[in-house]
Amino acid sequence: PLSVQHVAPDERPGSRDIRYGGRRTGVVLLNIGTPASTSVEDVRDYLGRFLADDRVIEITPKFLKAILLQVLLATRPKSSAENYARIWDPVRGSPLLFHSEDLKKALQKELGDQYLVRIGMSYSKPFVQDVLKSLAQVGVDDVLLVPMFPHYASSTTGSLLAMAYSTASRVYCTPYLRVLSPFYDHPLYLDAMRQTVTEAIGEGGKGVDHVLFSFHGLPEAQCTQTDDTQRVCLRRPDCCGKMTRANRNCYRAQCFESARLLARELGLEDGKWSIGFQSRLTLRGTIQWIRPYTDEAIADLARRGVRRLALLAPSFTADCVETLEELGIQGREEFEEAGGKELVLVPCLNSSPAWVRSLAQIVRDQVASGAVTSPAPARVSTEGPARPQAAPAWERAPKAVAA
Repeated sequence: PLSVQHVAPDERPGSRDIRYGGRRTGVVLLNIGTPASTSVEDVRDYLGRFLADDRVIEITPKFLKAILLQVLLATRPKSSAENYARIWDPVRGSPLLFHSEDLKKALQKELGDQYLVRIGMSYSKPFVQDVLKSLAQVGVDDVLLVPMFPHYASSTTGSLLAMAYSTASRVYCTPYLRVLSPFYDHPLYLDAMRQTVTEAIGEGGKGVDHVLFSFHGLPEAQCTQTDDTQRVCLRRPDCCGKMTRANRNCYRAQCFESARLLARELGLEDGKWSIGFQSRLTLRGTIQWIRPYTDEAIADLARRGVRRLALLAPSFTADCVETLEELGIQGREEFEEAGGKELVLVPCLNSSPAWVRSLAQIVRDQVASGAVTSPAPARVSTEGPARPQAAPAWERAPKAVAA
């Protein structure tokens, strides 16, 4: 057990409020973070930590990345601060942070006293490192790490887990960490998404002409490096056509699978939905980003006669600057300029009752399994009814399909 210092009596291990055999399980909702305010200085401070992460920008040699960071931090903070100001709540501040706080509170209530729910961020307060230490100080040794990203990417889930593992390794009594693996194909996540999207666009998407699934973009290299065969990922035109052993950890492949499952869950007809990737950092074309691009898809759909477009971002579970500003403001302007009539931005899951219930059950199942999961287990395409039923996460044994 970890040592406890300066802790109130009712929080010490063995106190009456600690149940579950004298132990509570910590649940840390992991996300990348947000600026402290919309000031240029705070945005620069946040971007400095974010862009310095080698899992976010993979450039060698080091001196070249240092030069690039100097350029980016001299030019981007002002425009980024303006973007944040457009979506900043005058009372609650950062949407990502207050949606995360709302989810934490609702999830804590749903899970009960045997769990202790916290938020951990990579590049802003509350930092992952501080949260893990605070859990140890109240006698919580068993911790479930929950990356709030349905899909695996080295720059998001990979970075968050690396920070958590590094922190745990430096503690004399290391915490017992478990990780919730990517949940883009989990029936409970899909059901929560179905309810959220249906509320916005109706059954079968009847309230719109077309549905565009917009996922956060990544450099192509962050996908190809996950293919240990080096024969499939972005080397075949149909590399994301189905999940295989070779692309099981590929972010782009998981996104395509996610869109297929969501389209089926929503009852969308073929031809009524498509995929795009947003938020690319071009760097004058030196880095190639995964395609197709969301901004190009938005304009193209408008020119093809789509008048009412639904836009949703399944790679985000909480609304943030990438959804509210990039899609909700910039995307709407691009759609209307190209001839579209109305863009419907579907909200993220945030702290909706359906998502709270689903996530709570996913957490319970994961804790009950007693298994430590890998960052990105194998997934395969499934065939069957529009709303697939599956065993709990710990009982599922996906079959790997040979590449």
